[in-house]
Order: sequence, then C-alpha cells, then structure tokens
Amino acid sequence: MKSAHDIISSIQHKPQFKKVLHHKCVSKLLSTLLPSLQKRVKHAYVHKQIFYITITASLDKYDKDNIIKTIKMVLNSKMILESQSFYECNGIEIDDVIVYVDHKPLRKPQIYQPSHTLEYVERATGTLNVTIEDPKLRALAQSIQDMIKKKEDES
Repeated sequence: MKSAHDIISSIQHKPQFKKVLHHKCVSKLLSTLLPSLQKRVKHAYVHKQIFYITITASLDKYDKDNIIKTIKMVLNSKMILESQSFYECNGIEIDDVIVYVDHKPLRKPQIYQPSHTLEYVERATGTLNVTIEDPKLRALAQSIQDMIKKKEDES
C-alpha cells in the first residue's frame, strides 16, 4: 500500500495537479524567511508570475524590503534553485514579490482552563441492598457501596 506522500509525489507533476507543486514551492520559499516572520504569515500564493505574501503585523519599510530581497535572492540564485531542496520551484516563474501587511491580529484558539476545581456533596448514603446474581457484578457493586459508606463516615 502506498503512503500519502508517495501518491502526492507521483501526481504532482501532472498538469491538472500543478497547484500542489505551487503550494510546495510557496512553503519552501516561506521557509527562507526568519522564523519570527514565518509565524506571522497569514497566507501566500503565486498568481500571474507574482508572489504575494500577507503578513499579520506592523512592519516598517525596512522589514518589507528585507522580505522582498530575501525571496528575490532565492529566486535569482541558480545554485539554490537547482539544489534538491527547491526542486518544486523549477517550473514556476516568479517575476515579482509583493508583501502586504494586515493589521488584524492572528486569531488563535485559546483553550479554556478553569481556575477552580468543581466539587459536589455526595448525596448517596450507600444503604441499598445489592441483589445481583452475577458474582463479579455483585462484588463490583459492593465495592462501590463500601466506598460511598467510607466517604460518608469521613464527613
């Protein structure tokens, strides 16, 4: 049985699946950025030989120019593009890089963690008659009954 990676790598060079190769190229180009900028990339795509990047942060002109220069350096460097790590970008022509800044913060889901523990008062007294015929179930029910009685005696 083939793994998903094998299937994707076998179909990515077919013309109808060229978007898979574009997506891999975009992720490789984004990996050349600094890790702090990689976290703030909202989305990136290639359209009509232009590489668009949207970053969710306030950047100054220097940061934008630095991102554009880094991506263009990778795109123009034949040694980097002909290496094995950037083989996805070989068939893709990118003439320009445009960086947009989105000032809306990234929405990350926050996990709710309660600040207090929930406790309740046990209302059971353990005064039931266990009339189960199966010996395993009877033993289980009696052990639960003993625990309830022990809790009631402590309080």
